[in-house]
Amino acid sequence: MALVLEESTMSERTRSSFLNTANRSSSIFFGIIAVVYLYLCFMMGWNLTETGERLIYIRYLNFVITGFFAFIIPHVFFPDSNRYLLQTFNLSGADQLRYFLKKAFPVITLISTGIVMIAFADEAGFSSHWPEKALSAIIGILFVWGMALVSLFHYAEIGKRSQDWQEGNKGEKFIETLKQVGAAPSVPAGSLPSLLTTTLLAIFGMMFIVGGAYVSAVTGLLWLEMLPGVILVGYATARFLRISGIFDSFFYRTNAFYQELFLNPKAFKDGREPLKVNALYWVPSPLKTATWFSLLQLDRKLPLGRIMIVAHLILWTLFYSQPGMAVIHAWLLLMILGKSMILYLLISKPFAPVLFQYRLLPPIGWIGVRFFVNFRWIPLMGLSLWIVSWFSEAVSLSFIGNWMLIDGGISLVTAIIFTLLHEYRFKSAYA
Repeated sequence: MALVLEESTMSERTRSSFLNTANRSSSIFFGIIAVVYLYLCFMMGWNLTETGERLIYIRYLNFVITGFFAFIIPHVFFPDSNRYLLQTFNLSGADQLRYFLKKAFPVITLISTGIVMIAFADEAGFSSHWPEKALSAIIGILFVWGMALVSLFHYAEIGKRSQDWQEGNKGEKFIETLKQVGAAPSVPAGSLPSLLTTTLLAIFGMMFIVGGAYVSAVTGLLWLEMLPGVILVGYATARFLRISGIFDSFFYRTNAFYQELFLNPKAFKDGREPLKVNALYWVPSPLKTATWFSLLQLDRKLPLGRIMIVAHLILWTLFYSQPGMAVIHAWLLLMILGKSMILYLLISKPFAPVLFQYRLLPPIGWIGVRFFVNFRWIPLMGLSLWIVSWFSEAVSLSFIGNWMLIDGGISLVTAIIFTLLHEYRFKSAYA
């Protein structure tokens, strides 16, 4: 009996060790983004003088967070990198659900901490007007947890819904209506639930923010603005509890769906022509082919264009609202670090088999490739800041030039670091 218990304990310990071992590069990436994000939130709160302004900025942040959760979850959670190991462990539905939610916990906690920074960071002292600050923080944190859990639930069940739509059991009337008005979808029927989920989560999340603010303003009762968060948390909790016993079935079907969607280029067509090699006129010829397929792989997994557009819209909003240059500098740095660190995907095993990489180009060549993958966003930075200069005296030609140089420098440094971690490490071990 003792031997059985010991083996069971060891098995549980081994399983926990495998599932909780974080990738070092991913942890470094998360840590850098976390430091910049928290600094941004701290400086934002530090530059605010009125308690009411803090809640307004928390609402602005929740608008961004709504779009973030509505869009990013499929790209971060699916297909799960541990899916084959999880199948070996044969976790129960409840254990699978705990694993799934545990992966989201660090991100949700980080975002919530940023809201606390906005609410309490104050030149006049952290404890001044603390009841109003605490209530503002609770309003923001409740919404973050509610929006995160609702998004996680609806994306987790996408596999089942996609199968129903693909087999014609659901969605037929909707698709026929689109065809009748001349708006036939350019994607397979099974992909539509994912697209609709992204849109509906963003719309309803933002409506909840506006609705909560409206009810609070009309009644004069600030605590009523907690209702959207309470409703979202309650709804998500009830839905997760309902399927917890069979969550493993939902999890694996959704993984299968996103594996096909992201890894099969024919599974998703959005009407755009694929990027042509000749379009990379700004890349040196020896690096052009490798840069081309790197861009194709990266954009298939994580279409950065949409994210960068949203990031620059937020930048314009910050300049317009004038929260202080420290906040703007922090956001610029967060944008640059975020899009540069995403290069990590290009050294992961599915994207960069090391023997193939080493035979195609020497390590110094891969530094150039990864630099040029990020170089495409540097002119956008210059153009965005030039547009801002029309209505902000804080932006001059030297300001634009300095940030473009910072962007280029960070892009080069990250390209060197990731190549050292991948191709150079292989060369030193086997060459």
